[in-house]
Amino acid sequence: MSSSLEIGRIMGIPVRMHWTIIFIVLFIAWSFANTSQATSSIIYGFGGVEPAEVRWLFSLLLALILFACVALHELGHSYIALRNGIGIKSITLYFFGGVAAMEEIPRNPSLELKMAFAGPAVSGILGLIFLLAGRETVSYLGISHPLSIMLSNLGLMNLILMAFNLLPAFPMDGGRLLRAWFAFHMPYVKATRRASDIGKIFATLMFLLGLASLNFMLLFVAFFVYVGASEEEKATEISISLEGITVRDIMSSPVESISPDMTLDELKELMFRDKHRGYPVMESGKLQGMVTITDLQKVAPERRAGTRVGEVMARELYLIAPEDEAATAMKTMNELQIRRLPVMDGGGLVGILSREDLVRAIELCRERVH
Repeated sequence: MSSSLEIGRIMGIPVRMHWTIIFIVLFIAWSFANTSQATSSIIYGFGGVEPAEVRWLFSLLLALILFACVALHELGHSYIALRNGIGIKSITLYFFGGVAAMEEIPRNPSLELKMAFAGPAVSGILGLIFLLAGRETVSYLGISHPLSIMLSNLGLMNLILMAFNLLPAFPMDGGRLLRAWFAFHMPYVKATRRASDIGKIFATLMFLLGLASLNFMLLFVAFFVYVGASEEEKATEISISLEGITVRDIMSSPVESISPDMTLDELKELMFRDKHRGYPVMESGKLQGMVTITDLQKVAPERRAGTRVGEVMARELYLIAPEDEAATAMKTMNELQIRRLPVMDGGGLVGILSREDLVRAIELCRERVH
């Protein structure tokens, strides 16, 4: 069961809502319904609005519109990405904000600057629009009218969202702007490391502040920033270490294949002897499927003598060519959650690329990026 529900598509991009959104929307609505702080130009919260039904209605409406604004923030990034040929798999709204899943992170600092700035720019524009609309509403309905309060609060929240995202805490938008600026002056990996280090410092400060104020949202954002900075630094190093490496360079070849008529007992003995965890299944010179130790383990030991490989093998295969980039193969494995890919050339099986092959290549090539 998926943890996210698709709620629509914008510009062809699936927009999904994580189940945790329900709780944060209710929490935000509760917070605004029970808060009322007034200044000369704005009332923050609906705590003074009566009757209670109107107070809760506007509080819930504000929370929903606020997350729609978060989606528009992510669409700002996505629009620039799409215009520059970078695919967007989806936009997912979580309780801490939105995440646009891009097919790749651009290494062009000029493009990353544009993409990173687009989201905060959208939030800033929305903030100004809501504030201007709120000011006009105040002149007609008064500062204490719930519509005036909602529009003014949405303006303020969007400007806060813009400012927060511009903090140089990689991998947030401000951190990506910082990395892009560094990348104009130094190699991309070094720029990523430097931005990541600064991001971790900000994450530590946010964590300490969240701990001191018992703000669970700030604690989670601090954790997200710290882990995100570490993971993106690692992913960047791996991606660059594999540059120029093709599947042919690192695949295992020649390949030992097995027949679909082999029993699982025979397969177990073969795996034990050769120390391999998976084999291509061939019949009449054609690839029929792949069988792994996971397929073997799904069958009870007492049934393996009478069960053939052809009965348990995976028939839906994802193939790669020997001239494909190793980084592309790694990305495919990660997305599909598989451990090996058959390598086909001219209709024939010429090799197998496993996660072990990729790990070995990364270890050998990583020195190139240091």
